[in-house]
Amino acid sequence: MATVVTYLLVSNPDDPEAVRVHPTLENHNFEPHPIEETEESDALPALRFAVAGALEDRTSLEAPCRQLSSDFPEATVTLCEVEERFDQVEHLKSVVFIGGRRAGEIEHGYVLNVGT
Repeated sequence: MATVVTYLLVSNPDDPEAVRVHPTLENHNFEPHPIEETEESDALPALRFAVAGALEDRTSLEAPCRQLSSDFPEATVTLCEVEERFDQVEHLKSVVFIGGRRAGEIEHGYVLNVGT
């Protein structure tokens, strides 16, 4: 079965608690994935969340992440989708939002089998 895990990283929010209770996270079943504290003095606050499911049940989460970014314009919101089949990553897409606007994207993948 093909699965997709969607990660959400919210970096440098002014109010981390407000991010944790934002309705977008609950409405789309994002679960918190704590980030281990480091002793680096220059580390910024960050929150990580994830949701997993079957590939065929996936809906785009870009609009909700854009809204989250708009609601926390000081933060950088990174959406990362990882598609897996047979325990192998087939597709990876990462989108960055700042102030509710798309700031960039990295995409890699799709192995296509073409028959003759």
